Amino acid sequence: MAGWAALNVAAQFSGLAVVPDGSGAYFTSSLRLKGSAGPLNGKVFLATADEVRLVSARETEGVAEGSSLCTVGGFRDYVGAEASAGPTALFYYANALSCSYPPYTLSTRLVTPAGAVELAGVARVSANGAWAVVYAPRTARPTSAIDVTFIDLSTGVRTAVAIVPPGGFEYVQTPYSGGRMVANDGTALLGFSTVGYLLKPGGVQQPLPVEGGVPLAISPNAAKVLYYTGTGFFVLDLGANRSTSVVSGDRSFATGFAFSEDGSRLIYVSGGRVHLASADGATDRVLAADAGVVTEAGISSDGTAAWAVTDAGGLVRIDVDAGSSVRLIGRTPFLRASSTVTAGLAPIFGASGMTEATIEGSPPFDPYLGAVTMWMGERKVPLIYLTPTSLRFLVPWDYPAGTVRVLAEAPGDRTPFDFPQVETTVSADDRPTAGAIARADWTQTYVGPIQTGEIIHVFGIGLGAVSPEVPPGAAAPSSEPLARVVNTLACSNAEVLYAGLAPGTVERVYQVDLRIGPVAGYQKFTCTLGGGDPFLFLTLNIVD
Repeated sequence: MAGWAALNVAAQFSGLAVVPDGSGAYFTSSLRLKGSAGPLNGKVFLATADEVRLVSARETEGVAEGSSLCTVGGFRDYVGAEASAGPTALFYYANALSCSYPPYTLSTRLVTPAGAVELAGVARVSANGAWAVVYAPRTARPTSAIDVTFIDLSTGVRTAVAIVPPGGFEYVQTPYSGGRMVANDGTALLGFSTVGYLLKPGGVQQPLPVEGGVPLAISPNAAKVLYYTGTGFFVLDLGANRSTSVVSGDRSFATGFAFSEDGSRLIYVSGGRVHLASADGATDRVLAADAGVVTEAGISSDGTAAWAVTDAGGLVRIDVDAGSSVRLIGRTPFLRASSTVTAGLAPIFGASGMTEATIEGSPPFDPYLGAVTMWMGERKVPLIYLTPTSLRFLVPWDYPAGTVRVLAEAPGDRTPFDFPQVETTVSADDRPTAGAIARADWTQTYVGPIQTGEIIHVFGIGLGAVSPEVPPGAAAPSSEPLARVVNTLACSNAEVLYAGLAPGTVERVYQVDLRIGPVAGYQKFTCTLGGGDPFLFLTLNIVD
């Protein structure tokens, strides 16, 4: 419930972290500022009332050569930050070598005036910059053991906590997001699935004095703890040892909790709106209802300034007392790639900030739809549809295998960021591959049984050029002249009646009509295309 949007949602900006004095906010994004270069993985930015500047950008880096199995190292992607009056913690995914168990790869770059330190695990910092606590699960299994270490940031002294886990299979709640987990006096929180603990700098582990409470945030002055049970969210006053319900009922699904310095104000996101609740449960009001659909929010230490990220790629600063807001970044188009695409097919990429309504094209598809133009490398490609959360485009059937930059030329609104672009890989496997199979009457089947002499329709990819060739984005002809493959297709134990593009299709899907030969049994149908090497196209159960 306290996870970053960056970990599970396609978002322009994520991992929001408000500077304690409210003057700015850190966030991560794969986007590039206009006129700049840099990697296409996550970068860390700092936004203020006057500008958005790049804080850190790192190229992808593998684990050091010669490392043993299960080693975690290198760099994959930034996912968030936490600001303090001193050091700043930048959270990222490292890479890992193959292993018999899933290694834990979340790591921290702790940036101090003296330099940067790389730490395995998640290092949370106190608002005053005095303490850091490193949470390092030993594996990525949810029931993994966890190592917790205090760091006195004024001296550099490290103290390990001897964690005594609860009995049974308890899930570790690694605190990689949400409100403060470390107070200014060093008091820290640790949560499992049904129980929580207070941790002290001397290495002491104390049960949270509430039954079944999972702690989510602590106020910087160490007076209040927000915790969750199956019935809602509560604030525990540590001095009075008294709990107050703050979020329940129709707002029970809430995220992104954060306290003001004194613990009197609590901010959270529910139903796409920023809520400000009093710690005593007396008030709960929506801030800046006109801000749009909010995905993350944070608050300054004095509780007077809130920052919020919207699903359309906006960044808003809210005056908590006045209730007014200023949109510092407007609508920002965003694109999230699939890792691999296939030439000739039409992948769906996650997208946002490009359209408020679904826009569907029709054959022949153009490279532009609405206000968006689609590119692969230096080549415009047909755009099939846009929705508020996705887009679909056609990869040219003859696009070469390898890594390619995909760019959506989409105008934003008062954004400092350039058009969104991502890298993907065009599959290098160009061997013909069979897919769906149908009988002569178009009844779908899979492996049979198919009778000798029966005619079947086989759909596949990878059969190469056709004549007449079909322009990109156009539908294959449904009447003669049909788009037949240029190279002759021949298959064992079958007569090829037709081999060409499936009539009416826009994707590069081929239809092969076969009359099965006289040999029965489980048959491997080996085919050749022109003068190429034989390839296994089908395996079917043939009956006489």
